[in-house]
Amino acid sequence: QYHAPADAHSGSAGYVPAIARLGIPAQHQTDAGVGVATQGGAPVKRERTALPSNLATAASWDVAIARAGGAMIGDEARRSGFNVMLAGGVDLLREPRNGRNFEYGGEDPLLAGTMVAEQVIGIQSNHIVSTIKHYAINDQETDRNAGNSV
Repeated sequence: QYHAPADAHSGSAGYVPAIARLGIPAQHQTDAGVGVATQGGAPVKRERTALPSNLATAASWDVAIARAGGAMIGDEARRSGFNVMLAGGVDLLREPRNGRNFEYGGEDPLLAGTMVAEQVIGIQSNHIVSTIKHYAINDQETDRNAGNSV
């Protein structure tokens, strides 16, 4: 069974220890996309805001809204003690039954890329690292843990 290191934040999506000799701080990661997530039923309750799905945001064609939403969740992540957000889902909607389609920016690559880039800019305006996720291969639910992308 996995046990988080003592320095990791309760409920984080990941932790990478600091490398002091290189001046690299620890990474306290939170899963995200439509808000700051707490993993594993962490005992700490934090008030956080859930955004509309990235698909709905992309459908607005409003880049200012995408950036503002990113800035808001970046601020909430910072205030919760995180410095890395696993956010910015851009996998194209190749499989309509995919349970993660709400995290992505739709089936048009230009629109999805533009809108999610604005979200990332908003997140990073809070000095948070934002990592684009699922941009190539996470578009199916059936056998999602056994699929072979090769």
